Amino acid sequence: MSDPVTALRRKTEATFIVVGFASSLLYSSVFLSFAFLVPVQIAFGRFGRRAGMAAAGIALAGITVVQGWRLVAARAFDVMMLGAGIVPPLVLLGALAFMNAGFWRGLAASYRVLLITAACALATIPVLVSLEHDSSITAYLEERIGSFMAPLRSASGTGYDASVLAASLDPKELVSASIMTLRNSYAAILLLVIGGSWRWGNRLSGPGSRGREETPAIDELHLPYPLLWAFLASWSLVLAAVFTHVPDAVAAIVWNCAIVLSLVYAAQGLGIATYLFKKWNMPRFLRIVIIIMAICALATPTTGLIVAIAMPLVGVTEIWIPYRKPKGVGA
Repeated sequence: MSDPVTALRRKTEATFIVVGFASSLLYSSVFLSFAFLVPVQIAFGRFGRRAGMAAAGIALAGITVVQGWRLVAARAFDVMMLGAGIVPPLVLLGALAFMNAGFWRGLAASYRVLLITAACALATIPVLVSLEHDSSITAYLEERIGSFMAPLRSASGTGYDASVLAASLDPKELVSASIMTLRNSYAAILLLVIGGSWRWGNRLSGPGSRGREETPAIDELHLPYPLLWAFLASWSLVLAAVFTHVPDAVAAIVWNCAIVLSLVYAAQGLGIATYLFKKWNMPRFLRIVIIIMAICALATPTTGLIVAIAMPLVGVTEIWIPYRKPKGVGA
């Protein structure tokens, strides 16, 4: 018979091999690529740093194989193109590994994820600059959007309303607006991918795991007090940037900071809502329906704006309104 310790080790190794393979499949699926870090974080949270690093390595190897196979199938294999294809997952896996580093576990998780997001955002700046200034990329995007919007433009008819609609569907304007939106909010996307995967993976790592222990349930989430001043300062700078017409680079920095901190406080607002739902003994099914409705509301400009403003404000105002402390804040 094999030694129980050896058997357990083999089982653990098989687990993180499967986890790494699942991560590479998620990334290669495109539609679910945003969640490819979650299985790796489960390995970190459940089995520790060594298993997490092994799962990350296997995931990267699987992604490299898939990317290479796709280039070969398209008869466009090139080492530079392959490298460009694996850099994004490599950076994100590295960010997740750094998030799980032991030397700064004493620092609040919110600070860790914000610092890592800032580092990844800085590393992404050259890519965004090249995207904005590469005429071939913008021309390709305009062509693709133009072909997609052509049926709508042709069906719009004639007259003033049709001309307004045609102007709003102009491919050049749509590409310009999309690039500007990405420039002003790409750090928030990184925060959602890195921070969301870390939290979700830890919560799924199972009862008694280190990941579950260091990641409280959403209704127990409390942000450090100093972040309030960073939130208020970032939005003050956004207002100043809007009214003083600062350079695009400066505007992008302040917008990214404001949106990132708003997302963090939106998470606390969601935690407050979840706490109140439980306090009111609201059925779990009804809670899930309300959350899904709130997410769907984001797709509509008016209701989406209301939800996007309300959730962070609920999180921020807990400093003054004791939503989860009936005797007052600090009681």
